[in-house]
Amino acid sequence: MPILSNSKHERFSQGIAQGMTVSAAYEYAGYSAHGSNAARLSQNDNVKARVNEILSAAAERAGITRERIQSELAKIAFADIRKAILWGNGVVIKDEETGAESVVNDVSLIASDKIDDDTAGAISEVSRTKDGMRLKMHDKQRALELLGKDIGMFKEKIEHSGEVTLAGLITKSLEAE
Repeated sequence: MPILSNSKHERFSQGIAQGMTVSAAYEYAGYSAHGSNAARLSQNDNVKARVNEILSAAAERAGITRERIQSELAKIAFADIRKAILWGNGVVIKDEETGAESVVNDVSLIASDKIDDDTAGAISEVSRTKDGMRLKMHDKQRALELLGKDIGMFKEKIEHSGEVTLAGLITKSLEAE
């Protein structure tokens, strides 16, 4: 779709594509503030198509594709923490003052150059704390949910209730005439 012939509609579309609110984009386009007119213009088929075109072009320039997004979500969704850390049976530590013994899990991070790309993509944070190292993974459940929605696995159910009136409609009997 080419640039819209109505320059105010084009500027409005550009504003929406830049992330402005409908009202802000309406004023950005040169119109006086008017919430309902802004909302109405945002529903114009040509405006919606132009905004989608602008956003699609920007995504394409950035190399954002559906396959790439699915791949990144899959890294998170199917990550296995055992590929990022090692742990053993534990180490017995004896307190010098009290003589009390305690078992501390022997946990260590796998070196970053030894972690595969998929596992590295699933790690959100690595930090040092007073108790040792901390490894945080991205939200696996959310990634699975987004992937499931993308493939149509989870359907939103909409329930309707109440009476339906068919006023003014002509009905024809299905019986043989």
